[in-house]
Amino acid sequence: MTVDPSQPKQRLSLKGARSATTAPATLPWPVLVVDDDPQIHLMTKVLLRDFQFQDRPFEIISAHSVAEARTVLAANPDLPVMLLDVVMETHAAGLDVARYARDELGNHRLRIILRTGQPGEAPERQVMIDYDINDYRSKTELTAQKLFTAVVSALRSWTHIDTIERLNATLEARVLERTRELEEARAFAERLVEMLPSPVWFKDETGRYRMHNRAFRDFFAIDGTATETTHLPDDDSDARLMAGEAERVDLETTLTDATGMPRALMVSKALLRMPDNSPHGIIGVATDITERKALERELRRLATIDPLTGALNRRQFMAEATQERERAARYGTPLSVVMLDIDLFKRVNDTHGHAMGDEVLRKVVEACRANLREVDSFGRLGGEEFAALLPQTDLAGAHLLAERLRRAITELRIPLGVDDLRVTASLGVAERDESEPSFDKMLHRADQAMYRAKQAGRDRVEQASSRG
Repeated sequence: MTVDPSQPKQRLSLKGARSATTAPATLPWPVLVVDDDPQIHLMTKVLLRDFQFQDRPFEIISAHSVAEARTVLAANPDLPVMLLDVVMETHAAGLDVARYARDELGNHRLRIILRTGQPGEAPERQVMIDYDINDYRSKTELTAQKLFTAVVSALRSWTHIDTIERLNATLEARVLERTRELEEARAFAERLVEMLPSPVWFKDETGRYRMHNRAFRDFFAIDGTATETTHLPDDDSDARLMAGEAERVDLETTLTDATGMPRALMVSKALLRMPDNSPHGIIGVATDITERKALERELRRLATIDPLTGALNRRQFMAEATQERERAARYGTPLSVVMLDIDLFKRVNDTHGHAMGDEVLRKVVEACRANLREVDSFGRLGGEEFAALLPQTDLAGAHLLAERLRRAITELRIPLGVDDLRVTASLGVAERDESEPSFDKMLHRADQAMYRAKQAGRDRVEQASSRG
């Protein structure tokens, strides 16, 4: 659905009956997509088309500009999730949308998932904090499972915060009513919180835990009468909330549950005020994000590692190499690269099969990594070509390292029937030249040196000249 400000009848309104706590289970979860690329809207809709959360499908609401996004957000304060692009009309258009939602509309329940078109580059920490961004994803690594996981995690967090805030508002309003009505509301609230699957607690202004639900007690293995616990880390967020410096804080932490297993938690805390607006205590809810974190780590690993050899893939190697070159240029430190190509590798595949060829690649990578430092990067650039990036290493040092790699490969003995298969490699070494505009030029010189090693008889190391 595309929102056209000139046609207000087409706008989606989520007020009243469309809120999460009152909406029928058949109504879809609205997900706002803010992006100037129509393909992103179509792809998001396709990826979420066959998924459901709590027996409810997803409904994609499209905004292709900052103006459309502001219109939708102003008309729909109960939107739970927004997938937000950064670069639209301007390089920071998406961040302007986030600031509008948080500051001008005062919408702090909305879960904002920033989507960037720059692979492998996460937003700066200060950007995440300043604009109250809850999560980020890369467009280039978009998958149905990853998108679904991110949206469901955001919905869970939103529904918990929505429940707590509505409970808070209900309790504040009912304080002025008759005692019987107040007790009925309190009993309902306690029962509701007790049934929540996530740990929930209330800590009064003195720091005593006055209430916690079954999920909290089960997580920390405490009885129902405990009023104090040291399981939750007390950082300065509690003090800031009680001092009125913030109304709500969100933070990630890792705690050990009752079974001794470490669990990653998203902790959300909100300040509970008395009718006279004085601080009364802190309400907290913890969402278990252990599986999400594990999935993120695995996806990052798959996105950066060559699955056959375990070396960095070409994209990740080039990204790290570019960063190291910029660092070396900034501080005036040496930086070298070694290009490596297995000699006559096609003959190995043709003679002994691709399975043996794969084993040779793995063994070569193991031998090379065993001779590299922890700060060095080693990547597979394609086929049987590899490269080693050597920070704080000049040309002479890189040449010595390349000789160690060559010898380690020559000494490999790969079982092959009654005999052992032996391989060699040709290597080229190049050092950073201040006149070169990019790492590609440096890598090209190392590549040329490597081919000179092959032309000179293979199984040898050649150095590149300073300018190739």
